[in-house]
Amino acid sequence: MKPRTVLVLAIVVTLLATLTMLAFAKPGFAAADNVMNANVNGGVTNQNVDQPFGAIKICTPGTQQCQILSGLLIDTASFGLRIFPQALTVHLPGQMSGPDLVSECAFFGSFTAWGRVATADVTMGNEPTIQSLPVQIMNPNFPAAGHRPGRCNQTGLPFARNPQQLNFNGILGIGMLQYDGVDTLYYTCTTTHCTATTQPLDLQVQNPVALLPVDNNGVLLKFPLPPANGALSLTGQLIFGINTEPNNQIPSSFKEYTADANLQFTTAFQGRRQPGFLDSGSNGYFYDNPYLPLCPGSLSPWYCPAGLTGQSATNIGSDRINRGAVNFAIADANVLFATPNAAFYDLGANLGPGMFDWGLPFFLGRRVFVGIDGKTVSGVNEPPPFWAFNAN
Repeated sequence: MKPRTVLVLAIVVTLLATLTMLAFAKPGFAAADNVMNANVNGGVTNQNVDQPFGAIKICTPGTQQCQILSGLLIDTASFGLRIFPQALTVHLPGQMSGPDLVSECAFFGSFTAWGRVATADVTMGNEPTIQSLPVQIMNPNFPAAGHRPGRCNQTGLPFARNPQQLNFNGILGIGMLQYDGVDTLYYTCTTTHCTATTQPLDLQVQNPVALLPVDNNGVLLKFPLPPANGALSLTGQLIFGINTEPNNQIPSSFKEYTADANLQFTTAFQGRRQPGFLDSGSNGYFYDNPYLPLCPGSLSPWYCPAGLTGQSATNIGSDRINRGAVNFAIADANVLFATPNAAFYDLGANLGPGMFDWGLPFFLGRRVFVGIDGKTVSGVNEPPPFWAFNAN
């Protein structure tokens, strides 16, 4: 069996050169201005499954010192650009508060991201460049490991340390919020200690999609459906904007499922209602089904039914207006992991009751829209934040 890393990211090299836009339009970028290629593959280590990746152009602010930064996890359940320093070949200046550097602690389902806040000029697809975007540089040794603030150490989760650990060069958080301050802690740091602080909204690490001049109200993520035993890789599209261009219109047959203040809707499964959410950064369906057998091994969370097993759940918008059944399937995870493939629509795990995480398998074979809170989407019945998708 090919070894695989187990990642749960519920709610997450490059070229040094002076690049022209012609160089930017190399493989990995589509011709339409608001489109970025999205690829499901084995990632940085070629050892993981069901992770979608994209690439951006990133530059030292105000200069032509740029690189194409690939291997970014496309995450619909977080907000902001986070990069490992090992993947950078250009200098990104730190954000300052007086004489001190601003830093941040961000919490994910399976790790904690700690590090300084920097600024970068960022281009996604052929959209206009976002100037001086605040981004997080994930480095657990900043300013020194022994000087990380205590609250950042209290989750018990490992710190994000390098691309090989988590199988990506960074996270492109394109979820339902513009600003990340709701789920993070900010600090000012000297070389020896860090002090808790707050950051004004425009200086917080933030969802770059929300800063685009036109296509700023959300995204459409779409992938083809792989075979039952998976595909070595898949190529889909991350399309910026909702109902702003001919290629990002919500079909009339789709429903908008509104999210509540916790960015969740309700998922009804086997007679139980629980919070649910769509998360391209999770590499499976994570939900509780006591009737599905787990794979052998006392610590394995993965489901291993005897054959492909059909499942059905109903999603209900937070406003209780729209609801719809979703049919999906679960296969034997060990059989899937024994293949060389990296893209599966039928991979699931049990991490206990109380939450239904519709991970990347849900996105395969679907078109999924993610509307950003506070933005306006024309022609819809429900304002963002919402998800809209074809049910089956």
